[in-house]
Amino acid sequence: MDRVHYRIELSDISAHQLSIQLTFMPSSTSHELSLPAWIPGSYMIRNFARHIMQISARDADGDLDFTQLDKQRWQLSCRNQAVTVSYLIYANDMSVRAAYLDDEVAILNPACLCLAVSDQTSLPQQLELIRPRFHVTENWRVATALPRCSGTAMLDFGLYQAANYCQLIDSPLLLGHFTLQQFAVDGVPHYLVVSGQNHYDSARLLADTEQLCLAQRAVFGGLPDDLSHYWFLLWITENGYGGLEHQDSTLLLCSRHDLPAPQLKAPDEAYQTLLGLISHEYFHTWWVKRLKPAPFHAYQLAQEQYTPQLWLYEGFTSYFDDLALVKSGRINQSAYLTALEQLVTRVTRNPSDSRQSLADSSFNAWTKYYLQDENAPNSIVSYYAKGALVALAVEAELQAAGTNLSAFCRDFYQQYLATGTADQSFCQALAAQGFTALANQVTDWVNRAQPLPLAESFAKLGLTLSWRSPQHFDDTHGNNEQAAPASLGCSLKAQNGGLTVQQLYLDSAAHQAGLMAGDQLLALAGYKVTEKSLPQLLKRLPYGSVQPLTIFRKDRLLTLSLTLQAAKAQVAMLSVADQSTVASWLAQAT
Repeated sequence: MDRVHYRIELSDISAHQLSIQLTFMPSSTSHELSLPAWIPGSYMIRNFARHIMQISARDADGDLDFTQLDKQRWQLSCRNQAVTVSYLIYANDMSVRAAYLDDEVAILNPACLCLAVSDQTSLPQQLELIRPRFHVTENWRVATALPRCSGTAMLDFGLYQAANYCQLIDSPLLLGHFTLQQFAVDGVPHYLVVSGQNHYDSARLLADTEQLCLAQRAVFGGLPDDLSHYWFLLWITENGYGGLEHQDSTLLLCSRHDLPAPQLKAPDEAYQTLLGLISHEYFHTWWVKRLKPAPFHAYQLAQEQYTPQLWLYEGFTSYFDDLALVKSGRINQSAYLTALEQLVTRVTRNPSDSRQSLADSSFNAWTKYYLQDENAPNSIVSYYAKGALVALAVEAELQAAGTNLSAFCRDFYQQYLATGTADQSFCQALAAQGFTALANQVTDWVNRAQPLPLAESFAKLGLTLSWRSPQHFDDTHGNNEQAAPASLGCSLKAQNGGLTVQQLYLDSAAHQAGLMAGDQLLALAGYKVTEKSLPQLLKRLPYGSVQPLTIFRKDRLLTLSLTLQAAKAQVAMLSVADQSTVASWLAQAT
């Protein structure tokens, strides 16, 4: 047997169980079997092996010695004949990173399902999908970028084969009822799969997705040389959001209400968010899946793999995702500037903007960004959001010099595609093109915990950045001429008949009063606090006054002294100072 074979069966839908048989011919008397601890593109230890419910191994002569070594590895003693390892997987993770099974859909990420066989990961990896026999799975189909074997029809159950283990675990599968549409970019077929039965404008979603692909292709001047097909796998749920990039596909999770309504004239906020997600993951086809940090050229999936470069890969992708929306005409200039206002506000209002550098945020993604708690606004800066603002700042400098970031990224992609990038590659490339001062600025922006010079950057793009106080905690964009109410400086959640503090911003009025995350607000200035009454109280009580704030802290009743403060001017507002400069930037030929 010159390949590794996996047989996957949907064994119990109600119990979310998959039965898997792994068969291979041993090349030695002992092999180590293992599951990845994480999946590329999502920098958090997932411990996929915890979902294995039972496992055993045998050959034609009977059971084999099979010893677990740690949380994700097993040692298998072999005889000189084919081995079959049988195991049961619990598949109930509603995310794009793992596996899920119900009566509507099956989401299979081989990274969390297929045990790697030591010394055989370079062999072809064959995946056999058994057609389920349940009534609810009648007429189910299969969508995946994984190559089909001869005899397996497109979208059918049967045999699929990857060239090696790396390709296998980079090829998610969506099984169930779905719609399928397609278009071509440079003659390369692109498939758009939408799971379930949904009421939406399918023609619009297809057209918008195609235009986004064309816009991202324009950044790099063409598709990757090795791309022969591409699959958008949209997993539609009642309430969900997420995406993960793969070499020839992306798995996206969204709410059915994110899909465009048939009568929709311009993208609403939900649909614009979905288009941004599609744009983001497609950009990764070049920028992460092919060009990547040099250490990622050999993924170490048993443990964390650190890099300080995520600001460059996720941050720049986050800049280009919404930029593609406006360049392709999916949204207008006004909608794009609103999105930029929200981005700036989300980054700059957090104390973390001056407490954690982008390099540190990238390096510590494993233990901080992907494991956020109530203190996150004070300690964790987003390498996605602030990284996008670094990209915008670089764009501003390059535009002022008569070029643009797309042209630079196109050259950068070609220069480092084969080798991957070292930590200083981006700044070295800037310096090599004559932008030494900018290279030094970027080094400073990335390695120091400090606000970015956004007003200067926006001015070079024809925009004026100003600020106002928020009307409420979630107020993140746009002009508002009403007087701002006093601000507590914390996020609240309606809970148990009152309001509970979720996140507390350092140096805010709430922090100075001694509030803590988890406190339940009961009364302010002698009046009951509710989701409806609190905003009214904050509008009417005078700035500077000291008011009693009654709370429950766990099971204790306390009264704190709250000094009401005017909300800080933290909401970004962008206005056009030079329309020709703005138009040149947003319509820049790439």
